[in-house]
Parts: sequence; structure tokens; C-alpha cells
Amino acid sequence: MEFDLHPTVTLRTGTFAALLAPEDLVLAGLNDNPVLRRFLFLFVSGNYSRLLSGINRRSVTIEVRRAFTAFQLLTILRDSYHTIIFVEHDPGLYEGSGKEALFQVAQALKGAGQNAAVVLYAPSPDPSFSLLADRADRFFSLSPPDWPALPRPRRSGRVRHPAGLPGDQTTLEGI
Repeated sequence: MEFDLHPTVTLRTGTFAALLAPEDLVLAGLNDNPVLRRFLFLFVSGNYSRLLSGINRRSVTIEVRRAFTAFQLLTILRDSYHTIIFVEHDPGLYEGSGKEALFQVAQALKGAGQNAAVVLYAPSPDPSFSLLADRADRFFSLSPPDWPALPRPRRSGRVRHPAGLPGDQTTLEGI
């Protein structure tokens, strides 16, 4: 089974994917996606979900679970029988648990990805997301099309030519 969450993001059964994207792009991919009605879909969030209130419940057959600790997330992942598992990353789950808990969660995500399409989602990276994403089979990073381009640095002052160049020869700085 495979489905498109976004035109550039195709998710497949048997993979664990990490996704960095703005909330509105992810919600657009989850809402009104006909594939999500046909399969068992598990949405896992932590203490706070940015996406859950924006998901159209009529367009998705969804089961929601909340994990308040890394160990609860491990239990949810190990007990899951769903075809699609969407995990909304919450860095607060790993506070006080140590790096060992992060490694165990990364292994559980990878293990769940053997029988399902597993997605670990975050709107922006943080150290715990990066550690978990290192174990992913695929990594996607999306930015919205309306983000402004980065401004080009402005030059100040005159360009100095190195001594010893003939007067009619210019450098790339002069072009």
C-alpha cells in the first residue's frame, strides 16, 4: 500500500519516514485523502497536538492515542496493528528519560515500519527529532511555496582589486 501525503511525499507500507513540514501542508494531505478511509489509521500525539483539531474526522477513519511518556509511546507502537501510523513528535516525552529511551523509540518506529507505513512528523527540527529521524528509511522536508526567498546580502563599499592585476583585467567580483 502506498499513498501520497503531498505531491512530493509518497508513503509506503514497510517504511519508516520522518517528515518536517508546516502544519497546513500536512493537514491538507491528511484531510480528504481517500486512501485514509480504506485503511486502519493510527494518529499518535504527545502532551499537545497541533494537528488533531484540524483533521476532518469525516474524511479519515482515525484512531487517536496519546503518549505522555516515551515508554507509553513504546507500548503504543509495539501494540499497534494499524496500516498507517502517524506520530506527531513531542520533544517533551523524552525529558528526563535519557538517550536510551530515544534509541528504544527509534527502534520501535523502525520495527513498526516493517508492517505499516510509519510517519514521524514535526513542524521544525529539534535534537530529539534529529536522533529519531536518523533511523528513518526516508526523510522529507517541505517548505510552503509562499515562504519568502532569503534576501541576498548587500555589498557595502567599493570592491578592491588585488595589486598586481593588469588594469583591463577584472575579477569575478567585478562582474
